[in-house]
Amino acid sequence: MFACNQGGHFSQMMALKELFGRYDSVLITDNVRASKDMSALKNIGKIEFMLANAESRKRQKLNRSNRIYGIKAYLKAFVQCIKIWKKYRPKVIVSTGSSIAVPLFWMGWLHGSKLIFIETRAKVYARSLTGILVRKVADQIFVQWPEMKKMYPEAHYCGTLV
Repeated sequence: MFACNQGGHFSQMMALKELFGRYDSVLITDNVRASKDMSALKNIGKIEFMLANAESRKRQKLNRSNRIYGIKAYLKAFVQCIKIWKKYRPKVIVSTGSSIAVPLFWMGWLHGSKLIFIETRAKVYARSLTGILVRKVADQIFVQWPEMKKMYPEAHYCGTLV
């Protein structure tokens, strides 16, 4: 299972597209433009959309003072994660972040999935909130800058994805 939000997280995941065809795979994303017509996704098994957080981001842009939408969206996303995890029962979950990773990783951890987190390349000197929340359950963490080894001593540095 590959999981990522739209934008830079999605772009970084597409750098791993060679892995899609090697395994029976599913992509979990909130990128509504993602489709099997995209050349990078031609080998992906299935695509599932988790839109609760995307809808919340739109609402928060309209009314930033109302955080209740964010909490409701996160609970809705967690319920979606339970359903998605039960549907596919992935042995491995790989994520480049962001909010989609957290509930999926915790569901995967509870059920024995191997968890691989790739910290965003946008972070050079500080951990992301997602990294903080999944660090203790991730089996492997990869960072894209050598400076991040100070933040994640247990991480592997392999360079940037894109």
